[in-house]
Amino acid sequence: MAWQIKCDSPGCKEETWAQNIVDLIRNHTNSAGWFVCRCGERGHIEKSFALQEVGETWEPFLKGIIPLGGAGDSYQPFVFLVGSNASGPADAIWFSYYKDLRSTGGRLKLGYGPGGPPVLEMRQVVDLVRKLVDLRCLSRNEVLP
Repeated sequence: MAWQIKCDSPGCKEETWAQNIVDLIRNHTNSAGWFVCRCGERGHIEKSFALQEVGETWEPFLKGIIPLGGAGDSYQPFVFLVGSNASGPADAIWFSYYKDLRSTGGRLKLGYGPGGPPVLEMRQVVDLVRKLVDLRCLSRNEVLP
């Protein structure tokens, strides 16, 4: 699945594409995990999902990604940093994972099943909260009032 990153800079006309989730994480994020356009400015990915409720959709704006897996592990949980609009801040996180078995003749899988949602170790939850504080998505007072 290819991912199109739309630039947050109004004058930019670049088209930035990632081939798959691994390419997106490795080559299209800055050091903090925010998605970047080829021009170097931050960007976002627009998605749209039909809901079970007739005629309703969920249209998140993916702003960045926080990897939570260990280096070299085939199972890689992560969270997307999600905004409710293109120009606003990340105000939600979306848990996901990928499993990459291409080096052993398998395939790259992104999603939730068949085993359900991602499973995180306690230290991964702590690492996630630390990263959200570092990115100023959460304040220290919100975490430990």
